[in-house]
Amino acid sequence: MKFFYFFLFAGSLTGPAAHAQIFGKSVAEFTTRAGTVVHVGDTLRLGRGTLPTGEFQFLYVPENLFTGSKQVNFSSQLNNLTVRVKDLRAQHSKLYGDKTVAVVKANTLNGCVDLNAAEDAGEIITAHTRQAVVSAAAPAPAAAPPLSTADELAKLKKLYDQQVLTKAEYEAQKAKLLK
Repeated sequence: MKFFYFFLFAGSLTGPAAHAQIFGKSVAEFTTRAGTVVHVGDTLRLGRGTLPTGEFQFLYVPENLFTGSKQVNFSSQLNNLTVRVKDLRAQHSKLYGDKTVAVVKANTLNGCVDLNAAEDAGEIITAHTRQAVVSAAAPAPAAAPPLSTADELAKLKKLYDQQVLTKAEYEAQKAKLLK
C-alpha cells in the first residue's frame, strides 16, 4: 500500500502532462477509413484546429487518472506543423467505442491523434484528404452574362433614386452608356 501512495505522489511531482497514460494495445500499422496507412516513425502533417478557439479537437493530451489532470487539446500554435508517430494504440472504451490513436510528441508534450476523426476533420493532412479537397472543390463560377444597356440604365436610376449618385454623376454615367 505504501508503494501505491508513493507512486501517486511521485507522479504528481512532475506535473499532469508529463505522465499522461495512453492506454491501448500497440499495433504495427493502421489504415484509416480514407485509406492512409500509418506506421510508427511516420511523420504526420497537421492541418488546423477545428474548435472555435482554434485548438485541435482530435489532437490532445489525454486525461491522467493517476494525477487527476483533464484532457488538454493541442493549441493552434501547432497549425501546419509536423509530428512524429512514436506508437500506435488500438483502444476500446464503452463511451467512445473502438479507435486507433497515434502517440506523438509535440513540443514537450506526449499526446494522441485520433487518426480517423482527425483525418476526417482535416486536422491532419494526408494524400487522401488533399485529393478529397481537390475533387470537392467547386468548379470556377461562370462569368455573369453582361447586363444590357437597359439593365444598366435601370441600375443607375435606382442608385440615383436612393441618393447614392448625385444628379451630375447619374447624367455622366447615363451619357457613357448611351454612346
